[in-house]
Amino acid sequence: MTQSPHPVVFLLDVDNTLLDNDRVTDDLRHHLRHQVGASCEETYWGIFDELRRELGYADYLGALQRYRLRDPGDLRLRPAARTVVDRRLAETSRRVTTRDPNV
Repeated sequence: MTQSPHPVVFLLDVDNTLLDNDRVTDDLRHHLRHQVGASCEETYWGIFDELRRELGYADYLGALQRYRLRDPGDLRLRPAARTVVDRRLAETSRRVTTRDPNV
């Protein structure tokens, strides 16, 4: 078997192509409401909306990171970050391994 002289790189766009944004949003809303409370949830979505206006796309993890910068001692959002990352990886992995034409 001959090795390719160039590494293979896959670029994946996960924003509503490989990632169901509505489902991620619903999962995250549910998690925030039940795990950290309504006040924390409202603060997160305010940051999320602000960041979306700045960037022009949905950045769930970026909003979680900004929230943590406001209060580095508040570790309640760590599980929420894990939810976002796990959802993205699971959706992307499923579509890649099943050869989904949207990849």
